[in-house]
Amino acid sequence: MKYNVLIIDDHPSVREGIKSVLRKKQNLNVIGESGTFQDGYEQAINLSPDIILMDVSIHGFSGIELSNKILKEKPDIKIIIVSMHAKAEYIIKAIEYGVKGYILKDSDNNRILEGISAVIDGELFIDSHISNKVISKLMNKEIKSHYKTEVNDYKSLSLREQEILHLLVEGLSVNDIAKQLYISNKTVETHKASIMSKLKCTNLVGLVRYAIQIGLVD
Repeated sequence: MKYNVLIIDDHPSVREGIKSVLRKKQNLNVIGESGTFQDGYEQAINLSPDIILMDVSIHGFSGIELSNKILKEKPDIKIIIVSMHAKAEYIIKAIEYGVKGYILKDSDNNRILEGISAVIDGELFIDSHISNKVISKLMNKEIKSHYKTEVNDYKSLSLREQEILHLLVEGLSVNDIAKQLYISNKTVETHKASIMSKLKCTNLVGLVRYAIQIGLVD
């Protein structure tokens, strides 16, 4: 299956670099590119790409706010922020708006391909270089606002589910967990769905917050 990609970044050289990376995958088709906030919004709405690679700042405008504006109209689009900024506040806000991935521009080029693959599979992808910052920020935010935890829900998990929960909040992908535990991706997905149901979480961010609340994350 081919996936249509839109690139929104105000630096032409960056757009060219991203396109050269995407050419490595035959299932990725760049259908448009933009360097401005308004044109990027219009292309996103008119072209309805499967994936948008978005800079965090576009000629002084916020790519995170543009993501929010696009997702209000086209919630099925998967947006990945590709930025030089690693501020936890940016990342958390982007995720809260519905962005599916956040990658640093100085990371290995293949991280973009890894991120695209992850979000296509329904995962949240946060560059490993910044995941600890996000977890720390979430920890401070959640402990201050909501210290009471639901430990009994955690105890309701099977030992295997507890093991997979630990690996998920450490940032491992479904594929990595499957390899580490010598089980299939489908089995990991089944356990993941069960964990989310039992802990009343709808996404990976919720699992991380839950893990912080009950002290699984230091």
